[in-house]
Amino acid sequence: MIRYLVADVVQGQRWIAPALVFVAAALVSTPTSGPVLPTYAISAAVMVPVAMWFTIVVFHNEEPAQAAITMAVVGGFNRVWPAKLLTSFLVSLVVSAVAFGYVTISTIPQQTPVLLGVGVLDYLMCAVAGVAFGALISRPVVPKIAWTVLLGVGISLGQLLIRHAPPVNAMIQLYAGDAPLASVGSLLVIALETVVLAAVVVVAARTLTRQRT
Repeated sequence: MIRYLVADVVQGQRWIAPALVFVAAALVSTPTSGPVLPTYAISAAVMVPVAMWFTIVVFHNEEPAQAAITMAVVGGFNRVWPAKLLTSFLVSLVVSAVAFGYVTISTIPQQTPVLLGVGVLDYLMCAVAGVAFGALISRPVVPKIAWTVLLGVGISLGQLLIRHAPPVNAMIQLYAGDAPLASVGSLLVIALETVVLAAVVVVAARTLTRQRT
């Protein structure tokens, strides 16, 4: 099922727009000089809207009639919806790995194992959050693409501007301190908050999708 979804999304070419936005945002918003952790944080924060967009692409790639046929053929909602969610997450992981590699290579003189581990956690948190939010604002929960776009922009701004909102604002606030490495424990708390938030959003998305399918 995942192989079919990936092939269908690639063939549909709707992934090109978020991919170009990701490349542009990564190049523009990611400084390659200065402290490593804030650089990771800025780059990882870009992954929330990008992962959200890729998730929307996966969930919207099939028209409603085609989606209903796919669901009937492969075994119903309980197989198709989790497969779409997992496909979105796998795509987001690949994109996150590219961004992580770009920042890591660009800052390699400053790298340590601890910094690498923190960077990986940053990207994982943002990818998980982006996929969860993307599932919540995709069809059939939000059937109109205009509302999906508006909600996506609102979520991205909220992640950036609401103080201590996990993962983005909380992560940026943490790394704005004088000694961010001394706060690795706080980062793990943010990661836990992100997982809980994502789980709640995914459950809500699944419930609403089930009701409207």
